[in-house]
Amino acid sequence: MIGVSDRIMRELGQIDGVIEGESVFKDGPALWVNGKEIAHFEGRNAIDIRLTRAEIRARRAELRADPRVSLRSASSDWITIEFAGPADEAFVRGLTETAAAAHRPSDGSQARLPPAGADLARRKHFH
Repeated sequence: MIGVSDRIMRELGQIDGVIEGESVFKDGPALWVNGKEIAHFEGRNAIDIRLTRAEIRARRAELRADPRVSLRSASSDWITIEFAGPADEAFVRGLTETAAAAHRPSDGSQARLPPAGADLARRKHFH
């Protein structure tokens, strides 16, 4: 039986520009857009999403009112979403689509790939 996080990862990987790679912040998979990690799981029922400070600021009241959402400091690009069912999965997808759109190359250039090998190890060393 496929787990909720596996199903979510597969679905989020279908978003335009999203590539699965290894997380810099955690052991395990992450979602990347244009060389930026935009999402990774925090256990089986939570996901961190790099929504961007500007988007968080614009939606702060909405996000703060949602019990599924944990906000960080005002200077953070990241939020954490707890999920349990289909409505939560749609919410996670919508926020991840917003994060992906914010990180796609805007000038039409080719997107950078997730880091690997020595580059990934160097980035992990700093986190």
